[in-house]
This record gives sequence, structure tokens and C-alpha cells, in this order.
Amino acid sequence: MGHILPFLTLPKSQGSCYDGLSPFRAASAWRPTESSAMKFTKKTIVVVGIFAFLMLAVSIFLLRNDSFSKNYQKPKTGNIVESIYGLGTITSSQIFNLRTSVPVVVEQLFVEEGKLVKTGDLLGRFDQVTRKSPIDGTVTAVYSKLSELVNPQSIIMTVMNLKNLFIEVSLEQQSILRVQKGQKVLVSFENLRTEKYEGSVDSVYPRDNQFIVRILLDSWPKSILPGMTADVAILVGEKTNALLIPLKSIVAGEITRVRDGRKARIKIKLGLIDGDWGELIEGDILAEDELLVRGR
Repeated sequence: MGHILPFLTLPKSQGSCYDGLSPFRAASAWRPTESSAMKFTKKTIVVVGIFAFLMLAVSIFLLRNDSFSKNYQKPKTGNIVESIYGLGTITSSQIFNLRTSVPVVVEQLFVEEGKLVKTGDLLGRFDQVTRKSPIDGTVTAVYSKLSELVNPQSIIMTVMNLKNLFIEVSLEQQSILRVQKGQKVLVSFENLRTEKYEGSVDSVYPRDNQFIVRILLDSWPKSILPGMTADVAILVGEKTNALLIPLKSIVAGEITRVRDGRKARIKIKLGLIDGDWGELIEGDILAEDELLVRGR
């Protein structure tokens, strides 16, 4: 006589897919529904669409960037002026520093800082010896006080002529070789940028391992004082009706020329340079040629 197995029931639990039926029915109870399959398909389409859009945007950007980085530009004929630029300092041409060769006591001071003096005016008395100003100018500094003992060669006071001015510019060796006396100079001052003042190179000389250019102006603004700075442009060359090429077209001393639809690499040599353009003095380039210019 056979044994009858009891029917196995599983307890129901929250969220369980079993309902007390056989394990085989329970295992086959879950299957993807039509709604979940449609949701999966829609998500896939959205993801693919976003990816395709990004790829298209990147392609457009690269194409536009390539078109910007490879432009063609023609030479031009015109005038060119080359300048050497520097920052200059305004200096007085007449400065008197009152000193003594022996120790002295300051007995009396006849001036104070900011006072205008003329040649022959009394400045002070030191050990019963009075000293006078040898120049017209302004007392810009008084370093000693009454009854003070002054050491030899110490500066007691300074008188400076604020009208006889010049500009000093320090340049590097490569630039100073192109500067000569008499060259025209354009100068602008801070807070006076809209006005340009003309002048000329007065002298070129070395000083303490520096190369100095002394510049004189035809006229000075009234508010300019020694110690102020100025932007200086020294005109070292000028040409008229020169063939000019864009500097952005030059790579390692060569340019890419397009003539009659054909490209060729041409070696060139420049003369004067002004801003973004240079004077062509050597190289087979015509005004109607097109030159490859890299960058925007």
C-alpha cells in the first residue's frame, strides 16, 4: 500500500510571488509584462537619442573650430611704422644736493620742503657758514633738523628744478642697438591717455649694466613731476607702399601660399613689424595671393 505525501504549503509573505501553490507554478508565476517591456524600449530610445545629439554637437563644434583655425588672408599694401616700446621715468635735469665735506651743526634753516627758491637764495647756516642755492627750483627734501650734527658727505637738503625735465628709459641690448639720437618719440602719461606728446631721442648711453635712452619732449603737461612714469614709443623705422603680410601666417620662417589653386610653402624674410603685420622684404608673395592664417 502506497504512502500518501502531505501537500506542502508555503507561508505567504509580503511581496512574495508564492500563493501557496506548487513550487513549479510559483516559479513560473513571474514573467515580463507588456507594460514593462514598453518602458524598457522607451528608455533605450531616449538614451540613444541623447547620445546621438551629443555626437552631432561635438562634430559641429570640431568642424567650426577647424574652419576658424584655417583661414586664408591676402597680403596688403600700405604704410608701416615700427616702434620700440618702454616704460620711462621723468627726471629733472637740475638737481642740487647740499652736502658738506666736514662735520657741521645745523644752526639755522631758511627754507622748508616745497618752497620755491632762486639762484642765490639762502638755504641754511652751518657752523657760522651760510649756504646758497646754485639753481632755480623747489626744495624737495630737507633731511636735517636744527642743532643736529651732520656727518661729512651726508645730504642736508635737495633742490630740484621741476621745469627742466627729461625721460629716462632702460632698454634691453637687442632693442638699444636700433635706437639712435634724433629718432622721433611718442609719449603718453597715465590719466592722460587721450593725449600724445612728441619728442626725440637726445642720447643713448650705458649705466650700471643698463642701456639708457634720454628723451626730450617738445612740450610738457603742467601736472607732470619728476618720479612719474610714462609709456614711450620710439619710432625706429617707417616705410610707405610696403607689401605687408599677417604675422599669424608665419610658421618657422615660412608661410603657406595659395596661388592659382595650388598650395606651396614659401620662405620669407621680414623688415619692419607693426602690430599684427610685417613688411615683406624677401619671398615670392604677390598681393593677390592667399595666405594660410592659423588661429582665430
